[in-house]
Amino acid sequence: MTTYPIVVRSPLGVLTVAELLFIMGIFTLVSYSFARTTYLRSQELHLRYALKPATFDASLKMTIFSAASEAMGRAAMIPFCLLWVPVSRGSPFLRLIRVPFEHAVRYHIWLSVLTLSMFTLHSLGYIGFYAATHGISQIFEWETNGESCAVVAGLIGIIVGLIMWVSALSFFRRRWYELFFGVHHLYIIFFLFFLYHVIRTVHFIVIPCLLFMVDRFLRMVQSQHSVDVLSAKILESGCLHLRIAGGKESNTGGREWYHALSSWYLRIPSLSILMRFQWHLFSATSTPMDGREELSFMIKPLGKWTSNLKDQLFRSAQVHDISGLTYQCPFSLKAGVEGPYGYESDFFLEYNVLVLICGGIGVTPFLAILSDVLHRKQKGQRVLPSQIHVYHCVKKPEELCVLNSLDPNGIVPEYQRHGLEIEVCAYVTRQIIDTNAHKCPSSQTRKTPNNKEIAYSPTTLPTRYKPHAVSRISSKGEPVWLACIVIASITGYYILWGLSNVFLIKTPKASFPNYNRAHLVLVSMILGTVVFGGFFVLIWHLWLKQQQIQLHCSHPLPSISSTDSERTAYDSFLSMSTCSTLQENVPLSSIANHPISSSITSEAPIEVQHGSTPIKMNGKLKEIMIQMDRMENHKNGIATCSLTAHGSPWNGSLHFGCRPCWDDIFTHLGKLYQAQDIGVLVSGSTSMRQDVAEQCRKHTNIIGTASSNVFHYHSISFDL
Repeated sequence: MTTYPIVVRSPLGVLTVAELLFIMGIFTLVSYSFARTTYLRSQELHLRYALKPATFDASLKMTIFSAASEAMGRAAMIPFCLLWVPVSRGSPFLRLIRVPFEHAVRYHIWLSVLTLSMFTLHSLGYIGFYAATHGISQIFEWETNGESCAVVAGLIGIIVGLIMWVSALSFFRRRWYELFFGVHHLYIIFFLFFLYHVIRTVHFIVIPCLLFMVDRFLRMVQSQHSVDVLSAKILESGCLHLRIAGGKESNTGGREWYHALSSWYLRIPSLSILMRFQWHLFSATSTPMDGREELSFMIKPLGKWTSNLKDQLFRSAQVHDISGLTYQCPFSLKAGVEGPYGYESDFFLEYNVLVLICGGIGVTPFLAILSDVLHRKQKGQRVLPSQIHVYHCVKKPEELCVLNSLDPNGIVPEYQRHGLEIEVCAYVTRQIIDTNAHKCPSSQTRKTPNNKEIAYSPTTLPTRYKPHAVSRISSKGEPVWLACIVIASITGYYILWGLSNVFLIKTPKASFPNYNRAHLVLVSMILGTVVFGGFFVLIWHLWLKQQQIQLHCSHPLPSISSTDSERTAYDSFLSMSTCSTLQENVPLSSIANHPISSSITSEAPIEVQHGSTPIKMNGKLKEIMIQMDRMENHKNGIATCSLTAHGSPWNGSLHFGCRPCWDDIFTHLGKLYQAQDIGVLVSGSTSMRQDVAEQCRKHTNIIGTASSNVFHYHSISFDL
């Protein structure tokens, strides 16, 4: 049910059977709660009106209308309680039902829209009631007695909620992410005024809110740990390749601390004031199976944050060695890292046949899958996919450098002989060629640092042996420690809230207003999480520190008096290298005055680093450009050639000027494989996901013969 797309094109996007059942279940539950409460309340009002009509301040109809508005607010508590669960990135419930955070965000959006819609109807209903009964002034009154309802607090809360809703719309979010990011933190104000409004309902939402607060606390602890960026490269397509220190793996009970499809939140403190506090989610191209103590990311400069990061690499560069084309960074680039997030298991290993469909930079999570499968094959594991089909769509040929950054033969030489078939079909979809932008660079323009490796290194090597790695304290860490922290936080809240009721609220002489009760609830939640839960976080930190000490003792680092070869290897591990290219819109005047422009020749090769073995691609970009120029004279503007003929390490075909015909591809796959479960993973635009989901639904017979194939749809894309 979780992999069959039953609804393909809808305002909610592609919906699987499980997602559709969830939506129907929530609507049914909310509708039943509203209808039942309204019906019972109206029956009670009819009976009271028949017995004592003089006790009613308004007409019977308006009183029933008021009761219906109250029932709407009560029913809205259901989605309001649930929306805190998916936004808790490491929620135990999400881990239990194996829903990754990237997919859970969709549930949060749906529940938030439903909650604010119902709260708005609730507010409009009461505004209409007060206006009809000539009591409009009551809207602006704040009743403070006990747990009574403060109407004006509810009005302020719904206004704040609507502001958050508007700023989260796609139109504003994609154009002004900083605005969305800042305004969305008003949820604290919204929650506080919700407590002011109806403090008596806090018991319904306390557990989800505590889980969210524990998640935020663990994220804060992890993000305070600065992580070293080992290297940063700018590929010929303009993509950034970051390598971040991951650290050695400690004792995790036989489980990997992250998976091939894991994603991470990154923050770069050295960016501008508005951007240094922003967190952005990226898929890792690395896998724990490669044995490296690092995380690898491919980042395409599309928005303001990523473009600012790319510009930061140029601004921070100072020429150190002209002959060696070395840039020297005046500082060691730091990053804040949160994660890992994503799938709890490597589910793609369950399929014998894998179909990986991606567009542009969407290939990055599939690089991790391919690397993971190859490394597992190298280690001799048997339960692995044997047939992998990759369909990669790009606009320009230079964007293929991201896919070519992984050399399969460098991991498993002649992997085809080991029972693994990987076929890659790359599509360069741009048919109209801009001769000024895409021709092979001339001798004049080749004076730029384009496609030339430039090494970045810190001004001074750090005195410590190892760079700062990602902290293992996270909401996706060890289940035992997380369970202790969650239980301790919940227990601490109830202890503190109980003591507050006994010694502050319920005393005979106390006249405790409702807003102070709300403050006590917040204080109890914060102290319960920080004090009671923080105690186990401290123990967890000390335990991890002890594990790292034992790990370093068993694998000692090279000393200062080591041999020259050992020292060279160690220095290369600490060095920061950056392969950078200037953007196309850089003025030629600034390039001509660049200090290193004279040392770059027109015959410089393109080097794509993979581990310690570079893949030489001499002149291959020029061959691709010539092929694209010939394509202009082709009758249909379509050309096909081999990937290996253009310097790619992958076996397959390269298509120019066309897009894949998904119907033909899935028909061919259906005939090629009989009676098999085929895993289809797609990472790309909305239209690509919809097209692939439609083909999965079309070529999957739920009620069919034993020879029918089942295409299991998995969306790897993350939209925010």
